[in-house]
Amino acid sequence: MELMTPQTLWKDFEAQSFDESLLRYVDDDGRKIKEFYFSGLRTSDGVIRIFARYLHNGDDLPTIVYFGEEKDKSLFIPKVSRHNFLAVDYTGVKKGKDRGTIYPYSLIDAESDLEAGETSPRESRWYAWASVAMFAVLYAKTCGNGKVAVIGIGQGGSLVWKLSACVGADVGVTLFSTGYEPNRDDIYYRACLDNRAYASLLRFPVLEIVSSNETDGSLDFMSEIYSSIKRKDCRLCINERSCHTLGEDGRRNVELWLNKYLWDEGDVPPTPLIRPYESDGKLYYEVKYSGNPDKIDFYVSMGSTHGATRNWSKVGLMRLEDTYLALVDVFDVNAPVSGFVTVKERGFKISSAVAMRIPAQLKITGSDAKPSRLIYDGDMGVDDWAMEDNVQPVMKSGPYDIAGVVAQKKLFTYKLADSRFLGPEEGLLQIMFCTMVKQRIKFTVIDFDQKAYSLYIDADFRQGWITKSLGREDFKSEDVDFKGSLPSWRNAVIFEITPSSGVVLISSLLWV
Repeated sequence: MELMTPQTLWKDFEAQSFDESLLRYVDDDGRKIKEFYFSGLRTSDGVIRIFARYLHNGDDLPTIVYFGEEKDKSLFIPKVSRHNFLAVDYTGVKKGKDRGTIYPYSLIDAESDLEAGETSPRESRWYAWASVAMFAVLYAKTCGNGKVAVIGIGQGGSLVWKLSACVGADVGVTLFSTGYEPNRDDIYYRACLDNRAYASLLRFPVLEIVSSNETDGSLDFMSEIYSSIKRKDCRLCINERSCHTLGEDGRRNVELWLNKYLWDEGDVPPTPLIRPYESDGKLYYEVKYSGNPDKIDFYVSMGSTHGATRNWSKVGLMRLEDTYLALVDVFDVNAPVSGFVTVKERGFKISSAVAMRIPAQLKITGSDAKPSRLIYDGDMGVDDWAMEDNVQPVMKSGPYDIAGVVAQKKLFTYKLADSRFLGPEEGLLQIMFCTMVKQRIKFTVIDFDQKAYSLYIDADFRQGWITKSLGREDFKSEDVDFKGSLPSWRNAVIFEITPSSGVVLISSLLWV
């Protein structure tokens, strides 16, 4: 098989007639949404018929092209007034979907639930899906005022990168893990279908928004894609301590980003840069930023190589003229240390790429500090507690004016897997909490294999602050196919608190 590059894979790509077929107009709360098919790539045995839904708000408006996640069953069109909106199916006709894009048999891999093993690049799902994206953007250029933004979520975001082989939009946004396949290392895929092969070809500015703790551990991969971009007008936003969560900062980023490149409104802050280095046997991170930040935060994680299990802690920055400096205490010189910086300016939240180093390779000698028995107390605020369902943790005062972090829906932390807070093998996890109502509270430990072990505690607001010392054997599996207790604290990754009917305040976590 010929070894291809993105350029050779797509060298024969050309647009043809869209041959549009109207299915119906749907009234969606007063909005008239068109459902239709149009033609895409022609193959030796047919043509791709692309299924889409389109909301037209005005001839003088730009058009957003949207590719959802692979698991999405419907083409959702949000409430938008300033843009036209084209939602495009790329995964094909599958169980649970009323309609979908129709592929010729030669591209049947595009409709399969499982990707085919050995296949030529031009028969792969990624080739088929990318071609759909290209035709969708070309179609969108005939709508409205001709300006086009492309937004992709998850695997749909992968199509945003691949567009640049043939087609240019005005602006793009990718959300979360896009095209990350950790076990995919065949040379043909990496050469012409991997997103990293397309990043350097980018034809338009892209905003990349990722969560720090995606379950597939894709943060480093997404950071690598960003670092491969040659354009200077692209930006990265890392939502710290979150999994598959856009958050208010991310939502605002998307809005401001589209305003800039579709309407020429506002300015985008510069990208912060970080550099780890050694001085006197200690690890420092130098941060350079040429803007005027309203806020600047440096996050560091130690010990875990898998992105899903990292605990991101804030480390203080010292201002030195035009740079910032962070000193990082190292517990294990052979364990990786990862860091990134995030700035807020002009309403944007912008991050640096992730910089990971093995301290020993920088000749860092490490510190004499031992893991802390104190995992959390109220003086630490909401730091190290993760965001759930776009809801940020907050602090509240409980009985006797003792402060605690609040679990409004679900509260969780990655600190149990952090080398700075490792507990004794047979130790007890002591927790101090209170509740505002009478309820049952679920405490859960999730391990490296995503297995959950839980216990339930009934609590009443009349009890005030409650202190419990929990052993690993108290946490039981609720999996019907796997019974037993948490085998070891060293397996723990996430500690989670879920209230049943009201808020819970957590004042402290301590190893005893």
